[in-house]
Amino acid sequence: MDTFGRRNLLLLTFPLMSLAMFFIGFSLWIPETSHNTRIACIVLGTYLSGAIYSTGCGSVPTTYSAEVYPLYVRPFGISIATATTWFFNFLLGVTWPSLRNKFTAQGSFAWYAGWNLVGWWLVLLFVPETKDKNLEELDQVFSSSTRFHIRCGLRQIRYFVKRYILRRDVEQVVLYEHEDTASRELGYNS
Repeated sequence: MDTFGRRNLLLLTFPLMSLAMFFIGFSLWIPETSHNTRIACIVLGTYLSGAIYSTGCGSVPTTYSAEVYPLYVRPFGISIATATTWFFNFLLGVTWPSLRNKFTAQGSFAWYAGWNLVGWWLVLLFVPETKDKNLEELDQVFSSSTRFHIRCGLRQIRYFVKRYILRRDVEQVVLYEHEDTASRELGYNS
């Protein structure tokens, strides 16, 4: 988490969790006659989903909530974040039977996969990176407007496409003044 970044970890794990959910859903269409294959695919998808969840969406919110709040409200903020996490866990557990009855198991997993993709967009547009930032820098990050974070997230899509898909040498996206100053002091150009 400290090496890769909290935001980057979420941006990586949300699509992977979505793929795992789709895999589980598609595995349920394997005919009952291939019982061992069907069970093996469902177990593999469940294992991958759990492993991906625990490395990203399971651990990042706890760390992130500890960094987001100012010191004078941090205990209250962390308790609200924990309660919110448990509320959504409860909501998933309570709604699964009715969702499965309405959508079938395949549709239910597709529903959850779709929400993971929605979560990816929400993280891209609204969640700033907090890796390697001290308290003063975190104040600067969270005092920036939401519109600024949305523009930065959309710029990162262009950067990713140019750098990793088109394989061009492009300048790295600088989000905050401190990063720009630090990269000049350290001699980073890309």
